[in-house]
Amino acid sequence: MVIYRVVVHQEGFFLSGDAHRTSIQLVGSKGASDCVPLAERSAEYEVSCPASLGALLLVRLEAPPTTTSVWFCSKVTVTTPEGRVLLFPCYRFVRCSTALALRDSIAKFVFDDVRPIELEQRINELMYQSMKAEDEKFLHSVSHTHTHTHTHTHTHFLSVQLSPTHTPTHTHTSCPLLGLVERLWKDDWFFGQQFLNGANPTLIRRCSELPSNMAVTEEMVRSSLEGGASLQQEMERGNIFLVDYRRLDGLTPNMVNKKQNYITAPLVLLHLNSKHFLLPIAIQLKQAPGEDNPVFVPQDLEFDWLTAKTFVRAADFAEHELHAHFLRTHMMSELFAMATLRNFPMAHPLYKLLIPHFRFTLEIDTLARNLLISDGGTLSTYTAVGGPGMLEFLRRASAALTYHDLCLPDDITRRGLESIPNYYYRDDGLQLILIGHRYVEGVASYYYHDDSDVIRDSELQSWINEIIVFGHLIDEKKGFPKSFTSVSELTYFVTMVIFTASAQHAAVNNAQLDYFGWMPNAPVGLQLPPPSTKGLCSESSLLASFPDVNATVHGLATVYLLSKRPTDYVPLGSSAEQHFTENFPVEMAARFRSDLKRLSYEIQVRNIGLMLPYVYLQPHNVEDSVAR
Repeated sequence: MVIYRVVVHQEGFFLSGDAHRTSIQLVGSKGASDCVPLAERSAEYEVSCPASLGALLLVRLEAPPTTTSVWFCSKVTVTTPEGRVLLFPCYRFVRCSTALALRDSIAKFVFDDVRPIELEQRINELMYQSMKAEDEKFLHSVSHTHTHTHTHTHTHFLSVQLSPTHTPTHTHTSCPLLGLVERLWKDDWFFGQQFLNGANPTLIRRCSELPSNMAVTEEMVRSSLEGGASLQQEMERGNIFLVDYRRLDGLTPNMVNKKQNYITAPLVLLHLNSKHFLLPIAIQLKQAPGEDNPVFVPQDLEFDWLTAKTFVRAADFAEHELHAHFLRTHMMSELFAMATLRNFPMAHPLYKLLIPHFRFTLEIDTLARNLLISDGGTLSTYTAVGGPGMLEFLRRASAALTYHDLCLPDDITRRGLESIPNYYYRDDGLQLILIGHRYVEGVASYYYHDDSDVIRDSELQSWINEIIVFGHLIDEKKGFPKSFTSVSELTYFVTMVIFTASAQHAAVNNAQLDYFGWMPNAPVGLQLPPPSTKGLCSESSLLASFPDVNATVHGLATVYLLSKRPTDYVPLGSSAEQHFTENFPVEMAARFRSDLKRLSYEIQVRNIGLMLPYVYLQPHNVEDSVAR
């Protein structure tokens, strides 16, 4: 008689439930144990067998159809009669009619599985993960209840005068930068720096030639340039930058509270001066030049210029929420997550590497669809880009999305921003890419001994194929790989996936309350049309253009909730789930965390001297996944 000592790890955090009426069975190369019922409150068990089961292959958990209990099993550890301790990761719910077959934590490719029982388990697990994805989304969403106290500040912005002596009458949340935004939102230098380090740092690009549809002349901008330089000279020196909101052109704006809202597709020209301030020098509010579409410049009347900048900020809110935030992080992470669940069993090393970065992603995206962009959702109902224009915008943004957009080093190069100073999103992001690439490369190279292993990994090739097909990324111009032929190609792609699901989302999500919490800096919509001539704007017309109070409150409540850190927050690299147990990947994960800690310290030191600290990519502020 031999004895196997089994410990079943149950997570009480998720749902109230227990393991009773579930049975456990050990399966080895020489046979299987009897099914042992789990007790209601016990976690440790002895499984007796007449003889050794041989190499332990599976742990089976089975719950009968009659059970009403739902419980979350994180893992099972088994100590063999020979004294070996084996870990069987689970991290799944067990409920009625559940039949789980758990593999030990040693990662294996499909071509490494030679026993029929292992191959069968691999196939069955993929079928289970595909079929149960929707159920898991529901169960996780029930458990994923952040214990925030949601206090919404109902601020009547229309009653706020825009004079420099205005004293705010509302109470801020504990967000120091929000107070600075309220004070600085009208300043040109602050307007410019938001394109580098604000909530949407992904749109600005170097301008070497004026767009043909931008009616800017040398005469218009001469007084904004230094030392008598011409616009052409400054473009040649690399000091002129462009922000183009062309995806918003021609959209049907929303009706909010039965009032027509307006949204424009501006072109913004900016100049980097000798003091390294990025200043706007020209704004054209619509794409097509014409007499009713003047080019505004800083020398215009105060409220002409401020109104033009406000239309830009309203456009940036729309572009940010639907493109930089929703499409490029939430939707892409969901695509990667679903492909991972459907093509990688838990034994696959890339499943182990990637799955912590999809924690709650399916759940939060389901909530986003239901509460934000569906009919009656906040963005659909209360923003100018909601309603009929929203889906058209997403179609345009999806059609234009490329692989290089998602790969930060390529994106920075293509936008010509390698050397612009004080671009902390770039600086911190590239450091995170470097650290992440080192981690992914180490793990990938440990399992894929050479490029031939990559080519013959059928599960990997199915994974990238599903991403391409279901993501509608097959167009050659988009630049996405259709298959993987080398470890280096795979490493670059997986690094992008992890960066998108963690750091990129942190960059565009966590800054929302800081920069959008003061409504005039990011109106959810505007209720007057853009000025068609100069000299007619005033403080009263600007105030009249701002959204209604209820629209503002709904917008503010949304960015507050999305920016609020949850109580179950998991920083990048800090997942408690134990998927790897081999020494090398465990050591690589430890180095990954150490590198992140060092970077966090370096960013903290740099931020000491900044008026507007850039904290969004400080590793302890980067969540491990798209979870809010």
